[in-house]
Amino acid sequence: MHILVLDSIHGGKVIADHLSTCGHEADLVDVYRHADTRLTRSVNASYDLIVAPVHLDPDYPVFHEMKTPVISHHAAVRWLLGEIHANPVIEITGKQGKSTTAAALASIMPGPGLLHTSSGLVRYPEKEVLGRFSITPASLLSIQRFLPEGGWLIAEVSLGFCGIGTLGILTSFLDYPVANGKRSALTVKIEHSHQVRQVLIPPDGTLNHVGAVCASALVSVTGTQLSYTYRDVNGSFMNHLLILPGYKTPLMLAAAAALLLGIDPAELANFSALSGRMEVRREGNYIIIDNANSGTCRATTLDAWRYGRELAGTNNITLVIGQEAASVCENFSTDEICSSISEIHPSHVILIAGDERIMSEKIIQYCTEGGIICLLSDSSEDGIRVAKSLNNPLIIVSVKRWK
Repeated sequence: MHILVLDSIHGGKVIADHLSTCGHEADLVDVYRHADTRLTRSVNASYDLIVAPVHLDPDYPVFHEMKTPVISHHAAVRWLLGEIHANPVIEITGKQGKSTTAAALASIMPGPGLLHTSSGLVRYPEKEVLGRFSITPASLLSIQRFLPEGGWLIAEVSLGFCGIGTLGILTSFLDYPVANGKRSALTVKIEHSHQVRQVLIPPDGTLNHVGAVCASALVSVTGTQLSYTYRDVNGSFMNHLLILPGYKTPLMLAAAAALLLGIDPAELANFSALSGRMEVRREGNYIIIDNANSGTCRATTLDAWRYGRELAGTNNITLVIGQEAASVCENFSTDEICSSISEIHPSHVILIAGDERIMSEKIIQYCTEGGIICLLSDSSEDGIRVAKSLNNPLIIVSVKRWK
């Protein structure tokens, strides 16, 4: 077939290369930067198939100029992967909690396996970091060569399921606009859920899917204790992370997923905070709460603040906040940042404004009007360095970034 692949920078090149390897003639168009384009004929010519990302504007001209069937990158990856040599395969999607859920589940999986998240590709049980790939669907094509024969795969996937999994996990019912504001990210994920036989969902929503299982039907949390029962497996464990909303739902999902896979989740008692996800560090006289990750938002920032106050017992806070350059599709908006500052009212703000969508002047003015000293810094690491030159014993790092 002659196939037109749209969007080279979000995995399209990988898809086009795999199509060519399979004997198809694949043309590639970068629809965002108008670079990295590979054409063997004019885009005005006819094609047998178009492969497009779900986040592309539905009014992109090619869709109207050609009467050609269109499939998503997710569907193309499912087609190209065919029968994947891993068991089980768990796909994880959602606005928040993907990496934490994935890491928690991986920590109790038996035997060899592969964990793929925005934090990196890790081989288990060695916990050997093999590299770093984006969580676009096409990355599943790139990482398949690392799969251990007969081992398991847990993969974080952006904006939906490919449909290759034994189990799909939707970590959140939170929504945001995609496709130039014309589509709902949550709607896309729900549509994709029907490609997966069984889907585990968080406690705060419902899914019209014959194979949907709500985590709260299998597990419950009281304070720092999680109790579980499913078929002939039941028990409980304690973990202080359960008091944090950013860990409570992921741990519930990981425990419920383990039960569905026939694994007792008791070992989740030993699961500890991930780097960039409420990890606590003590450096000299400072307590640092690290909340710098791809899911950072107002809600997680306020969680980090409450957690830090409980640990440090102080309101003398330096808040390192913002967004690094081109970190993620869904933005940590200027209004969310200002709202976080207003709620926390730290002594100092160190603003990381690497992403052009951050309106630095508005945030600086907001701080000035509130009597808060605002400094600018280039990165989370530099922000921490500056914070340690101040006298506030609690440093909260809440920067949206790939980490």
